[in-house]
Amino acid sequence: MKLGLVFPPFFPTVGAEMTIDAARSVNADSLWSFDHLLGVFHPTLYREMEFAQLAPDPDGLFDPFCLCAWAARSTDLPLGIAVTDGIRRGAADVARSALSLQHLCKGGFNLGVGAGEAENLVPFGYPFERPVAATEAFLADLRELLDQGTMPRHGGRLGLPLQSETGPPSVWIAAHRPRMLRLVGRYGDGWLPVDAPTAEEYGQLNAEVLEQARRAGRPDPEAALFVFLVLGESRARLREMFEASPLAKLFALWMAPAAAWARYGLPSPAGESGRAYIDIIPHRLDPDVLRDFAPRIPFELLEEYVFMGNPSEVADRLGRYADAGLEHPVMMNLTGLVGGMTEALARGPQLGELCDLLAAGPVRVGARG
Repeated sequence: MKLGLVFPPFFPTVGAEMTIDAARSVNADSLWSFDHLLGVFHPTLYREMEFAQLAPDPDGLFDPFCLCAWAARSTDLPLGIAVTDGIRRGAADVARSALSLQHLCKGGFNLGVGAGEAENLVPFGYPFERPVAATEAFLADLRELLDQGTMPRHGGRLGLPLQSETGPPSVWIAAHRPRMLRLVGRYGDGWLPVDAPTAEEYGQLNAEVLEQARRAGRPDPEAALFVFLVLGESRARLREMFEASPLAKLFALWMAPAAAWARYGLPSPAGESGRAYIDIIPHRLDPDVLRDFAPRIPFELLEEYVFMGNPSEVADRLGRYADAGLEHPVMMNLTGLVGGMTEALARGPQLGELCDLLAAGPVRVGARG
């Protein structure tokens, strides 16, 4: 199993530097950043959260293409973006950026693409009416530009070499529903979902990706998973900490669709969207309503979308995904979401323990899967 780490694009670069150092110490295989214009917490409430000790402004986010060029000075690992969209930038601009980074990054570059999220588009005036259709057109052009160097139908040409010493840039696609899964098979070198709450669901989606690649006559895309990770003394201790700091449970607001809330007998404060993070704009919600609602959020709902516990507990759960086809978890370490800097520093060695367990093949210990 390959292991990727997410180096956060928050200003200042301290968190990114720490993650790059950690990747070296745990023998990670890749480093990725993410492409957001806004963060996932309401800024008024964020100031009351312990995680603010690690990143002072949830919306203070570097451009990840620039950040990858900066990071290339200090690591030989492949660098990537997980993920950008094809709405804010045209295919030719993104292809040129990807080719540039392929040559600037000693380990090469992985370009992650998704269909976009409302919070990164609507508040900034970008269209969001038919995002999947826009993504399909974008990927068709992007693939031609990266494979042939030319813009379909228009004749434009990119003069950068299409490969570096490490090969061409790789295209990874975030997909969860049938049309996007089809696009992974047709255009993707890798599949990078963020929303697969169970290993069984992950296996079903991966099987569809492989079938779509077979139909398109393309190699099997590498199977990844964007993993939100909170390490702690134990899953039980983390439950106590989240109950004591309930604002941190609002992360579930960004991840969980209305149907997930309904299973716990709760309405989502974001409304009846079936697509959660695709549609939600946390900054437009009433912070007082969210503050009052946070203690009611079940820990189990949050846990569906965040891998939490000590290294053995997390490795056990990830091992079930490996059994379902996972080859390359990309882990965003949110340790300190509760407990702040003190907890993040205390749990630092556990990241290495987790990576060792995953590299060796985790032993099942009975954690939830």
